[in-house]
Amino acid sequence: MSYKFSEVKIEELPPQRVICCRAISNEPEDEVINHAQAWLAQHGLNAAGRRRFGFDVPVSAAEAAAGMRGYEIGYTVPEDVQADNGMLVRTYGGGQYAVLRVYNAFTAPFEAIGGGWKTLIAWIQESPDWDFVHNLCYEELVQGEDGMDLILYQAVKK
Repeated sequence: MSYKFSEVKIEELPPQRVICCRAISNEPEDEVINHAQAWLAQHGLNAAGRRRFGFDVPVSAAEAAAGMRGYEIGYTVPEDVQADNGMLVRTYGGGQYAVLRVYNAFTAPFEAIGGGWKTLIAWIQESPDWDFVHNLCYEELVQGEDGMDLILYQAVKK
């Protein structure tokens, strides 16, 4: 099954309290997912059923030349959860977002995810009603019908 994109829509993303971590490496997504899931398990929390958001983080020119990338992942947690062991508590989201779903995002991840972001950005640029808000943009990993989907969020304003 190949990837495809949904239509772009505007959604309100309520603030999400997350426990998060970031890594810079050749496979930062795997690193942060493994670290965050281990942390959740050590604290008696199950990763399943929690919203999971991520985004790219900047790397230095030297790190990029070495093939490294940066990524941060955050899992939603209740108010009483406190951070330790390299994890941070942050609030993601809050506000209006242009949203695009990439179905089967990991059949060809670099093409699918990169193409999804290009499609979402082009939609905003061409929209007479919406403009960018320079906040973080997010990726939310969700189970789809035929594999894992990725929902892309870019903050917007009228």
